[in-house]
Amino acid sequence: MAHDAKERAVWKVRLTRWVDALPPLVSRPVGKLVNEVTFGILSSGSLRQSDIARALKEPMRLHHTQKRLSRMLARHSEVAWAAETLQLEQMGPRVHAGMVLAIDPGDLNRNGAPKSEYRGRVRDGDRGEIVGGYPLLSVVARDVKRGQSLPLLTRLLSSERAAHRSENHEILGVMEQVERHLDTRPLWVIDRGGDRGRLWAAWLAADRAVLVRAANQRYWLWRDSPRTAQQIARHLPLKHTGRLRRGSDKTVRFGITQVCLREHPEQPLWMVVVRHGKREPLVLVTNRPVRGRRQGEWLIQAYLDRWACEEGYRFSKQGFALEGVPARRFATLQNLVALASLAWALLAAYQHQCESLIRHARRQKDRRRPDFPFYSLLAGWQRLFAAAGHIFYHWWRRPQPDAAPSPIDDLFAHAPDLTPVAT
Repeated sequence: MAHDAKERAVWKVRLTRWVDALPPLVSRPVGKLVNEVTFGILSSGSLRQSDIARALKEPMRLHHTQKRLSRMLARHSEVAWAAETLQLEQMGPRVHAGMVLAIDPGDLNRNGAPKSEYRGRVRDGDRGEIVGGYPLLSVVARDVKRGQSLPLLTRLLSSERAAHRSENHEILGVMEQVERHLDTRPLWVIDRGGDRGRLWAAWLAADRAVLVRAANQRYWLWRDSPRTAQQIARHLPLKHTGRLRRGSDKTVRFGITQVCLREHPEQPLWMVVVRHGKREPLVLVTNRPVRGRRQGEWLIQAYLDRWACEEGYRFSKQGFALEGVPARRFATLQNLVALASLAWALLAAYQHQCESLIRHARRQKDRRRPDFPFYSLLAGWQRLFAAAGHIFYHWWRRPQPDAAPSPIDDLFAHAPDLTPVAT
């Protein structure tokens, strides 16, 4: 038990030091809110404000703690901005040249909450249906060689807000914001949703390295003739052999050729066509020069490793129960999404020093470290703090010394006893 108390103190100090690095414009009460809610998300595995309040274990009525958190999350919309800035400042220096950045639009299904503020229409990726909800945008850094994932940002959007312009504008804005906190020029990886003319024009103008899966909805200039991606894939000879994933024994055939956009014929692009046993070949397009089998194989593995972004959405929805939040205010939902991403980043930053959390999780049947360890780390955090008696209440609210007696109390203290005596 004493060892567990030391472990709890170490994690509380780590979290508090993270929050101390918030931007200086953030007030102290907001900083304390970020600390408490991030801890509550990790300890409860939920974004419900009642569960977060229960995890704080304050010596007062649960209703009062929940009401305070709800009021501050709804009023302070700057919490999301502060959490995103803190997360980028903490995780940005950990991104090196061997990593790729996976950016992926997602969705938050709020079909069961019709009174949610600024709720729009989105496509549910799990069901394939159009439902009421909000778009999500997530960026995850992925080390293809080591299999390590680092969350950089997750943002909740709404097309019903007056300040919203377009999804293309949001994607380009997030890319620019992330790159300001990096020391390297990354390769951005995006799925078929990124094969858009306006995005290509902006990427080529900014000389930003991207890898996009072709959606087969446009014509490419190939050998002086316009053809679709699948037409090129049918006629391109596949001269190379490589592995789909690093360390896997499964090999595939792929080919490399040079193409151009019809709108930008002066800008050369490289297309990688992979035949992997499915009905249609996998077609990837990049503006980074691809010379030889090794570079082509690395790009294929980099694209397939973008699953870390989708796994991050699944972790937020299942590990933190994102779709079960009963809040209606858009500011509250946006703050909770940003703080959930910050909580995930805290686990990712110390994932190689979390043997104690994995031991507390008691979920692994063998000693092999999981490819996506954050479910085990979250379960270990919850088991570690389940036996804690108190969390942060006595850190920030130290007991006041006994107050000196007031002059009125002194007068009554020295007054004569006028109680009648029975005879």
